[in-house]
Amino acid sequence: MQTKARTLSCLALVMTTLAITSCGAPAAPAQDSAATAGGDHRIATLRIQQSVTREAILAATPGAQILSFDPAAGYAILSLPGQDHQTAGTGLSGQSLRALGVQTMTVEADVRLSAPGDPQASGLGINAWAGGINAWAGGINAWAGGANILPAADWDRAVAYWSALGLPQAQQLVPERGLGVRVAVLDTGVDLGHTLLQGRIDAASGWDYVDGDAVPQEEQSGGAKYGHGTAVTGVILQIAPNAKIVPLRVLGPDGSAPVSRVVQAIDRAVASGARVINLSLGAAGDSVALNTVIAGALAQGVLVVNSSGNDGTEGMVYPARNVGSLTFPASSGLLAVGSVGPGLYKSDFTNYGANMSLTAPGEEILTTFPGNQVARATGTSFAAPAVSGALALAMSAGVTSPARLVTDLRATARAHLDPTFKSKLGAGTLNVAAFVDTYR
Repeated sequence: MQTKARTLSCLALVMTTLAITSCGAPAAPAQDSAATAGGDHRIATLRIQQSVTREAILAATPGAQILSFDPAAGYAILSLPGQDHQTAGTGLSGQSLRALGVQTMTVEADVRLSAPGDPQASGLGINAWAGGINAWAGGINAWAGGANILPAADWDRAVAYWSALGLPQAQQLVPERGLGVRVAVLDTGVDLGHTLLQGRIDAASGWDYVDGDAVPQEEQSGGAKYGHGTAVTGVILQIAPNAKIVPLRVLGPDGSAPVSRVVQAIDRAVASGARVINLSLGAAGDSVALNTVIAGALAQGVLVVNSSGNDGTEGMVYPARNVGSLTFPASSGLLAVGSVGPGLYKSDFTNYGANMSLTAPGEEILTTFPGNQVARATGTSFAAPAVSGALALAMSAGVTSPARLVTDLRATARAHLDPTFKSKLGAGTLNVAAFVDTYR
């Protein structure tokens, strides 16, 4: 994502206490202090018996690091540093592991995933958001009077975006507005000090897999993707302003990450009680380890939302492209999201395919940006979090069945108007009002 923004200048607005009740957060799993690296590392996916312990696995694989461990689901995923593919495979087939009941395994390179190459956002940022500091406390209805603060064109753009999603009606139907629902954002981190995000970020459950510490703060170091995670977070919270965001910094400043980081982060997201995981990232290749941990998350009722990619070509990036496969049927809970413009026609940049789940608006979306700023963001990276936010909104209405959520999300989508691509844009475009009306 490339954006231009200006610092908020209305910080003197009255700061009313946010009337948000946070639910108790589950304890996050213990985390190694060292960041996980890619390079010559290999990832091993082991099929294990339920009686196997972490200690036994580590004793049988000296030097390995456990990325994800779920004996109930029958797998362990390890990072094997400093070993080539052949050596690692030989070591893992030794007598110690066989004695533990390891039946099958795959050893693969720790390949990299990246945030999509988002098109440049046009126009200047804006210097205040309607409602200022407490804008999201009551959802978009609290943005009343915004035309007096926002430039007219930006206010019209924001209203058009909310209207396209049916947000005013949706937030009236679900006044909980995401309360009690945790959404994990696996991205470049989040600006933890952003005024508009205060009270909405659970940094204690998050982790920084880039620097290997407990502060998943978005950091500027010359990377082209600076601000990406903060912008994704802002989209989710426009839809479900009372949701809690679990920030998991996996992408470096260049917007890329080894699979090992993403595997660890999904494992932590599930353990921390996230019910939705947003992945505005992807890769050209496939990964058995990542497929395994995603399937494990889905089996525990967690929905995973992935952007389709920004190459403008047929065929989505991985893991989105696996939707509709034997591993991830259309109803599995892995969702592939593409982008449409204001007229519900395919965005020029979006990847597409017959197995896409649905689309959402993804062009010049007003959202948060580091440094108490707001900016316009364009790309499938910002279509996917609209779906994540809609799921959080519906979940706060008391819906507990992931399969029902996926079915209803697709069934209530607006039909595409694009005569050329409509058969390759999924079930339609996200309609939040119709979606939550199913439950209220």
